Amino acid sequence: MLGRDGNISIFRVAVIAIIIGVLIIAGGALSFFIDRASHQVPLEIEVYPGAVLWGQRSHSNTSRTVFYQIPGVTADQVKDYYQQKMYEFYPDSADSDLRECVRSPLAGNFLEYDRGVPGVVPFQWSCMFDRSGFQITQSTRVNIQPGIEATGTAGMVIVEYQQTWQP
Repeated sequence: MLGRDGNISIFRVAVIAIIIGVLIIAGGALSFFIDRASHQVPLEIEVYPGAVLWGQRSHSNTSRTVFYQIPGVTADQVKDYYQQKMYEFYPDSADSDLRECVRSPLAGNFLEYDRGVPGVVPFQWSCMFDRSGFQITQSTRVNIQPGIEATGTAGMVIVEYQQTWQP
C-alpha cells in the first residue's frame, strides 16, 4: 500500500478497492443464481411417517399435486405433525397466522357432508409452506382430510401436497 517514497499509494489503494468490489459483486451474483436455482424444484416438506404414496397429478411443468394415504391415525394427529413442521419452517415469524394450519370449516363439518352428499369430506386442515421471494414462487400447501367410505379411504387420512415452483 505504500509507494516508493514511503507514502500511501492512491493507485494501490484503488486497485485493492476495485478487486474487493469485483469480489463482492461476483459473490452477490453467484448467491443470486444459487438461490434462484433452489426455487426451480418443488418445495419438499417431510411426509408424515408411515405415509404411502397414493398418486400424483402434474398440472404443468411447474405445478403438481401429490397424494398420500396414512393408515391408523386421525386427521388431527397428522395436523399436529405438520403444525410442528410449520413452526420449524417459520421459526421467527412475527405473523402468528402464517405459522398456523387452518381448519375448514373452523368447527363442525362442511354442510354438504352433514347433508350426506357423496364424496364430500367432513373437514380439512390446510398448512401453507411458502418460500416465495421477489418475483419467484416456491410453495407447498399441505391439505389433510379424514378418509371417507365413498372413496374407499375410511380409517385413513389423506394428505395432499399442492406444489408450485419457478421454471
